Amino acid sequence: MGYKQAPFNTTKLIRSKGNPLTGSNDAIFLRNKYQPELDNAHASIVNQVHYLEEKTSEVKEVYHKAKGLKKNIDAHLAERNDLYETLGNLLNKETNHEFDMWRTTQENRKVTQVNIKQRFSDSDVDEMKFDLMLEYLKQYPTYASKSSFKDILDKIKEKEREVRKAQENYNTMVSDYNYRISVLDKEILKAEDKFSAYDNIMKNGTEKLVNCRYHKGIFYKLASESRKAEVNLDTLQHRTEQFRNTLNLLKGQYEQYKGDMLVEMSY
Repeated sequence: MGYKQAPFNTTKLIRSKGNPLTGSNDAIFLRNKYQPELDNAHASIVNQVHYLEEKTSEVKEVYHKAKGLKKNIDAHLAERNDLYETLGNLLNKETNHEFDMWRTTQENRKVTQVNIKQRFSDSDVDEMKFDLMLEYLKQYPTYASKSSFKDILDKIKEKEREVRKAQENYNTMVSDYNYRISVLDKEILKAEDKFSAYDNIMKNGTEKLVNCRYHKGIFYKLASESRKAEVNLDTLQHRTEQFRNTLNLLKGQYEQYKGDMLVEMSY
């Protein structure tokens, strides 16, 4: 927790005794009843909004990490495709284009077994071609035993491991990100509930005090400012509007991240 929590139960109760005939005792009682609740509701707002700021910052950090991992995967896939191409060129060179003719025959056979509406991504097509190259090398192990082929095949296997590891890391980060987004949604609702609780306490307490006998009487009108302060709710140290604005900013950021939910990769 990177922020300092606002303390609870810090309200100083009014101890002075009023005149029972004027009704000031009732006013003091109401003030002492609602002021602690109002102060604690404000502290709860402060803590919740600071907590949301911290969690939103964490979501942002995880989001950019996931994006960075995705770029890393794309770079690995590009390097893998270069290795595929190198292997294909080597096969064509060593076999005097026999492999290219064999591959065409095999691909045509596969097409007859695939629904014409089925679509493949570029990576799917590349992997299909690589599978065909491996199948060819199994049919003709003489080529696979050559050092030139062995070197490139070892590099491809290593690159495949790197791709899989990068995809695993990405999926872990995506899962973490999507979980944090769902938590953030619930915490925003909690913050809104805390503002509603504060508003209700303020409304009810003010109405009770305004309608009590002392507030309506002449003694209240003639009382000093310090005396009036004793029988009214004090919000001078409260910053509810400031925290409402902060909450609205955080909600805007949340909507942006929610609109870009990341999807785990299959591999």
